Amino acid sequence: MKQLFIAFLIVLGLSACTNPEEAIKAYQQQKEAIGLQTPEKQNELLGQNPVAFQQNLQAISKQCAEVLTNAKGLPSDFIVKEEKENQYELLSLTSAYLLNHRKYTEEEAPAIKVLEESLKDVDLDNATDFDAYNAYKTLVHNCFQLKIYRYQVQYEFNDPWGKILADFKTLKSQNIKEDLTPLLIEGVSATSAETTNEQIIALVQKAVKDNELLNALSGRIATVNRLKAGQPFPLFKGLTDLNDKEVKYESLPLKGKLLFVDIWATYCPDCRKELPALEALQQSYKGKPIVFLSISVDRDKEAWKEMVKNDKLSGIHLYTTPEVKDTYKFLYDLRSIPRYMLIDAQGNIINSNAPMPSDENLKKLIDTHLMAINNPKAK
Repeated sequence: MKQLFIAFLIVLGLSACTNPEEAIKAYQQQKEAIGLQTPEKQNELLGQNPVAFQQNLQAISKQCAEVLTNAKGLPSDFIVKEEKENQYELLSLTSAYLLNHRKYTEEEAPAIKVLEESLKDVDLDNATDFDAYNAYKTLVHNCFQLKIYRYQVQYEFNDPWGKILADFKTLKSQNIKEDLTPLLIEGVSATSAETTNEQIIALVQKAVKDNELLNALSGRIATVNRLKAGQPFPLFKGLTDLNDKEVKYESLPLKGKLLFVDIWATYCPDCRKELPALEALQQSYKGKPIVFLSISVDRDKEAWKEMVKNDKLSGIHLYTTPEVKDTYKFLYDLRSIPRYMLIDAQGNIINSNAPMPSDENLKKLIDTHLMAINNPKAK
């Protein structure tokens, strides 16, 4: 019935309008009947599987083109602008779909790749269109957020925000840079390189005037400062051992020793990948004044117990519930796992985002601080 109604409106549009304003109004009514701009229609499309979304998007694109082609009496400059508007609306919706479906199944991958290809050659640095078309502005925002997500996955343990910042700096359009700058606030983190933090802070403080956003930046800065080298290590709570007995930080045998903390989970591939290197590291420091503490944030406590026992994992192994894990997001700026931290013999932070056990720089860091324990004058 709706398709018949749209067809009827298209036929009505064939009748020439001598008044350009009337022609534009008639065209807009016909376009609105397609329903692409309504939240209900967009949510319906965004909830579909990628193949269905792609097919429906093509059908809508055809409808929009037909309505514009068949409309009479439209000014030529309006037609040119509307063609671009329609294109941006469809691309914007595609970018929103990809953003909502960042994680997809192997079966969905081919259709997702087709959608990604449709955005591949889009110019996302057009200052004029950014001001002229809301759909283009949304498209640019969505694509930048997609880039943030992909870089965080690709460079998870290698300063992803440094890569994001480098891409951001290539933008030539000042209005686009100013509009996207607030998205960089999230990058101010204990897990980002110091230079990355400094550059993001400077950019945001220069471009952003909104008090709420500036308060968010201040919060991020406070977290980074709280986790800098030399600051007291925030004590964790709510930990239990393999026998379900509560263990307090104060009860750990840490006097005069370094503490290496590993926050991990059995379901995490990168965590498991580092286990052999962590075991080797512990063996190399056997008898030395350093304690290795692994904190599991597993959803399945029994899976954690089973792996620790069956694989005979060394060191102290403790467990925290998913609820307590949420507090670690604040305490340690925990964003992903595995996460490693090195604490000195006085309970102060050496590095709140220490290198992985497989990274030779970790051994150098540990050796330097063990030397300070064994020879205080050399510190």
